[in-house]
Amino acid sequence: MADGDQHADPAVNHQGDSQGGGRSLMEEEGAGDVPFREVVGSLMWIASQTRADISNAVRAVARHSHEPKKSHWKAAQKILNYLLETAHLTLKFKRDSSVDVGTLVYVDADFASKATDRRSVSGAMVFVAAMLVVWISRTQKCVSQSTSEAEYLAMGDGVKEALFVNGMLQFLRPSVKPRKIDVLEDNEGAIALAENPLSSSRSKHIDVRHHFLRNLTEEGVIEVTHVPSKEQHADILTKALPRDLFEVHRDFALGSRK
Repeated sequence: MADGDQHADPAVNHQGDSQGGGRSLMEEEGAGDVPFREVVGSLMWIASQTRADISNAVRAVARHSHEPKKSHWKAAQKILNYLLETAHLTLKFKRDSSVDVGTLVYVDADFASKATDRRSVSGAMVFVAAMLVVWISRTQKCVSQSTSEAEYLAMGDGVKEALFVNGMLQFLRPSVKPRKIDVLEDNEGAIALAENPLSSSRSKHIDVRHHFLRNLTEEGVIEVTHVPSKEQHADILTKALPRDLFEVHRDFALGSRK
């Protein structure tokens, strides 16, 4: 295993999220038995179940399962090393009657990302009673034309997950009136899109299916609030971050807040 500082975070850098050059991994001499897809499949399971902190790195590597290069295999190995070195980290749930049982969702996007197709990345974390229950790191299906549009689409992805969680809470506690979902967004343009029922020349092209957020805002189902970028914990799900900032967001997500 490499030293701890080298794998202090699972970031895959630009090569891990790009097509890369040269021959595919399967064409490399002696690489025919490299279990790339098996490793990526295992990492995807871990990322979806307990380790939100590797979700973005795994998403980036998984994009190349059809024709991985040597750089992608190295990126997958880096994630494995990171997991081995941080095996003590767990997703924590605490029983605390003083905590407000409300639904809170952090949403973020990486506009145009580093991928060759220039599609943005959506990231969202859904918290109930201040504990993480759902998270996503997902490449958007269409190419956004601005940062605000990418953030707006990410907000839609996150709110859909939060609505599902709220539905589960209502099923478990039918006598309790569902609370308004608090959405935390760091892009003022995306907030304006969610709250303004009128379309400008810059937003007319956005497909109507994404504007359900406006209806939810008008009906009081969600409330979108601006949060400073340094407190946008969903950043960890959309892009590689400096180690210190990565650890702040990771500890917040996993419930290891100091």
